Amino acid sequence: MILVIGATGKIGGEVARLLVAAGSPVRALVRDPSKATALAARGVGLATGDLTDTASLDAAMRGAERVFLVSGQDLRQAELQGNAVDAAVRAEVGHIVKVSGIAPSVSPGGPAEIGRQHWRTEHRIEESGVPFTFLRPGFFMQNLLETAAPMVSRLGLLAAPMARAPIAMVDARDIAAVATEVLTSENHYERVYDVTGPRAFPYAELAAILTRATGQRVRYVHTPPALAATVLRRQGRPDWQIEHLVEMAELFRAGAGATVSGTVRELTGLAPRSIEGFAAEYAGAFDQGGGARLLRPAARIGLTVAGRAAGVSRSGRRHRAG
Repeated sequence: MILVIGATGKIGGEVARLLVAAGSPVRALVRDPSKATALAARGVGLATGDLTDTASLDAAMRGAERVFLVSGQDLRQAELQGNAVDAAVRAEVGHIVKVSGIAPSVSPGGPAEIGRQHWRTEHRIEESGVPFTFLRPGFFMQNLLETAAPMVSRLGLLAAPMARAPIAMVDARDIAAVATEVLTSENHYERVYDVTGPRAFPYAELAAILTRATGQRVRYVHTPPALAATVLRRQGRPDWQIEHLVEMAELFRAGAGATVSGTVRELTGLAPRSIEGFAAEYAGAFDQGGGARLLRPAARIGLTVAGRAAGVSRSGRRHRAG
């Protein structure tokens, strides 16, 4: 039996679905079973609990041969995932597959706090003696539905502090496919896999791709990090999360997301999903048909910040030209 921790998230739910389709018995640790009815309908067993409750972890681990571990970003991430590792050791689980962070961020002295948290958990798993596999994906394409789609659909504007950095974005479903292969094989112990999409591209090209997918013009504007942080703060994001997102954007601008791996094709036999395919599939989320509606406050803030950023950029170009 395989225990999936994080089964209601972007990756975990797809892992559970693929495992069931492959004929593997699956149990999911869920905080609220009412939010996992779709999983239950597919034949996934549900164990109620969370990473703060060691008793619930022990119960969920009972009879598990392998564990898939992923959880939301949190300043206590290493502590919470560590609880799961300790429970896996007590249950004598035979394999832990952990979704970690993008490789350049995962180190004890890394530039991003969440990356340092991932390193602590990886190190704890290595010290536990349980066979492991670490998956280190880059930027999820699905994140665009939360970070980019609202502004693109209302304003035709793609604003981000990414400059011209190329990023090999990966579809979360491909990460899940890799995880499923790793969880159903004994050929991946003590391995670390970088997981990316098929190619790297800058946000300016992403804007062009969204333009083609929606049939409506999308313009990219590089937003200075300080202004991006202001937008996030006005949206009510906590300070630690703002700091993390700014740190990650800095990593991407330095080239952290440019490397392309062949992991998806090598482990699954299938080509990784392309950004063009993703944009076509989710074109409705980026469509500007709702542009006549009143702008929400976050969109107004984004427009103001992006406009200021564009103004600064134009002013700088004029100054240099003069």
